Amino acid sequence: SSFPTSLPHISTMAFLRLMLVMATMPCCISAFQLATPLALRSTRACVSSRSSAAELAMSAQQTSRREAMLAAAGLAVGSLFPIQTLAAEGTKATFHIKTAEGVEGDVVFELFPDLAPKTVEAFTKYAKEGLYDGTAFHRVATFLDKAVLIGGDPFTKEKPYCYKDIKDMEICSEGEGYGPDGFFSSAKRQSKDDNKKTRQTWDKGGPSYWRKDSLSKVKLEPEFGKLPHERGVITMRRFGAPDSAGSQFIICLSDMTKELDGNYAAFGKVVEGIEILDKMKQVDTFKSASALSFPRDDKKPEAVFGAWDVPVSRQGIEKVTIE
Repeated sequence: SSFPTSLPHISTMAFLRLMLVMATMPCCISAFQLATPLALRSTRACVSSRSSAAELAMSAQQTSRREAMLAAAGLAVGSLFPIQTLAAEGTKATFHIKTAEGVEGDVVFELFPDLAPKTVEAFTKYAKEGLYDGTAFHRVATFLDKAVLIGGDPFTKEKPYCYKDIKDMEICSEGEGYGPDGFFSSAKRQSKDDNKKTRQTWDKGGPSYWRKDSLSKVKLEPEFGKLPHERGVITMRRFGAPDSAGSQFIICLSDMTKELDGNYAAFGKVVEGIEILDKMKQVDTFKSASALSFPRDDKKPEAVFGAWDVPVSRQGIEKVTIE
């Protein structure tokens, strides 16, 4: 629509102010994005044209009639644009998956810093440092109609990985747990390039100065019970004490609310590509060093899955990107 060619009783300065309001509105609007399908998310503050105009209108009682006209004009134009929420920076994580069977693609997680701020902060820190790049899911656990993936252990990298223990001593993994052919020896086939010594370190790795027990110098404050562990949810893995989580995580491929709710820090959920993860449930598995258990703090018995959950072939996480 065309702008009026003349405005009665409005000075040149007032006219310029009105034009400034009109010109700055697209900048504010461009800062908004459509809300995602998930209702729970954090927002970034932005002063909308509507609220700006309302403030002008309130102050207009102490100013001139011309200022009131400017406020009314801004309010009228601002009302044309809906106020929307905007995801804060760093609330999306993209896993690029590549398996030895040829499955490849991106799995996108929506993160929830409003529900688990410290957990999201820790996860995004590790991701940005490259701790997850080149790792693999080292446990693909199924039990009856339940299924989870366990990842985030830097010892599963095919390249050597070193970290500092609580005594500041460097501990290294030799890498090549699967080797160039992407699998290790089992009853079905034999491999000559896998490193069994590396596989013995799996399930024990994390960031520097972390360990599973109470002597760990890295502790993660518990943020339990704020997001139900439904299918597609990602949660930090704990090993005993509530604050024992390191870098390892659990991805629920089934409803795990009874097993995990109230005792684990869920911090995100798959919004795209879960079918890629589902394909991993079909992989052949080998016996792990111990059964997979899910510690809890109440008096209810903890869930325990069978020990046959180590993937015989590599289920790789090539890269984790935070946006």
